[in-house]
Amino acid sequence: MKKSLAILTGFLMILMLAACSETAKPVNESDGGTDKKETKAEEASELTLEEVLTKSTEASEELKSFSVNMDMSQEMSSGTEGENMNIDSVIDMDVTTDPMAFYQKMTMSMDGTEESYDIESYFTEEGMFLYDAAGEQWMKFPKEMSDDLLQMSSQQTNPGEELKKLQEFVDDFTFEQDAKSYILKLKADGEKFNDFVKETAAETLPPELATNGEMLDNMKINGVEYEIVIDKETFYPSVLNMIMEMEITAEGQTISMKQNMNGQYSNYNKVEAIAVPQEVLDTAVEMEM
Repeated sequence: MKKSLAILTGFLMILMLAACSETAKPVNESDGGTDKKETKAEEASELTLEEVLTKSTEASEELKSFSVNMDMSQEMSSGTEGENMNIDSVIDMDVTTDPMAFYQKMTMSMDGTEESYDIESYFTEEGMFLYDAAGEQWMKFPKEMSDDLLQMSSQQTNPGEELKKLQEFVDDFTFEQDAKSYILKLKADGEKFNDFVKETAAETLPPELATNGEMLDNMKINGVEYEIVIDKETFYPSVLNMIMEMEITAEGQTISMKQNMNGQYSNYNKVEAIAVPQEVLDTAVEMEM
């Protein structure tokens, strides 16, 4: 089950990094005690949802760098083996888009254990490097895998890409606004999202997994909820929250998973160039896959 869970967890982590003619409804419109100045500011924007999505996508296409802070909880269970696994993760990441690179620190903890796991990684054109805390050793991914991941990430890490993909569901969004932000919410049943998720998987997974038609065919999405907050001034996404419930059959096992992801974006165009430290380059040991 552990190998299956690793594949599933990896896919969902990648997937995190996505009323059309109506203007946004102020979130406190019905509040009789709302301050008049604040209400006026909220109602000032008459952009439609489609216009906001278009402007946000265009702004993100010019994006050079950003930071992400993400809290993620995953509840996984296997009916055939009766195993349950709950994992909580805190991820801090700096990203540059040209050239594509990121530096990430992640802390993972599992229910039932007092230990937590700290994972540090660099991802640049020089390769992907991961610090093995248990072995106190930097590891380097094989070049072929690093190249696949680099190509994949260059297409998928930008938050605007998620918005672009979700435009086909524009009629399913609720659209609100406050004084500083547009607030987009989407709740869809699994059947409607199955094709969308499978297409996303085929684009984002490494080739050896994306071409695994059986794996994608055996993936079932039971429900997805998005909440996307877009800054009115810059049109950059500031918050991306997602809840997904799904099942996947792998290696003869059916695994149920619920993932709750809360991401906050900041430091737009303020992250400095990311480079792998020379010490890491000199001491890293290539991983065997």
